[in-house]
Amino acid sequence: DQNGYDLTRAEQLYAAANGYDAKEHRYRFTCKEPWYVESYRKVEGPHLNHADLYFRRGFGGDAREQLKEITHEMPVFHKLLSMRPKWGMDISVDYADKQGNVFELLHFEWDGFFFDKVLEMKRQVEAVISEIDWDKGAKEMLERKDEWHSLDFFGQSDWKQAFWGLPKEQFKEVIWK
Repeated sequence: DQNGYDLTRAEQLYAAANGYDAKEHRYRFTCKEPWYVESYRKVEGPHLNHADLYFRRGFGGDAREQLKEITHEMPVFHKLLSMRPKWGMDISVDYADKQGNVFELLHFEWDGFFFDKVLEMKRQVEAVISEIDWDKGAKEMLERKDEWHSLDFFGQSDWKQAFWGLPKEQFKEVIWK
């Protein structure tokens, strides 16, 4: 997975050797931690679908040297040696009501190779999200449904990020140098 967070078996073993248990996510394993968590599961109105922080490390030290030795017999391991560390965030807030309206209020993903830059973006997103009145926003989005409903996934995401005052998404950055 050269642009996401799905770990190879070698990465899973490396994470475990360094004290981190990779989390199962959609039948694969990844390094992630919860970002936002609802204190109770809402069944109506705005509700959190998911919100996670991700990371993927490169190889260093003895592990890097071991991989270098293996590449003589198995060049595919050059892929692991060429990986850059990567961090990211992913949040999705959905909506459902008794009238049958169901849609995503927000889906925001942002990845980067520089931890400080990702951390700054996380702070910006948190500042915006903490001020949102989700019920009021959901009502307005329903009223403006004709502006976004016919757009494809990426078009809807762009529209909704602008609606909430968030920057454009940045994700699927290729990890190889």
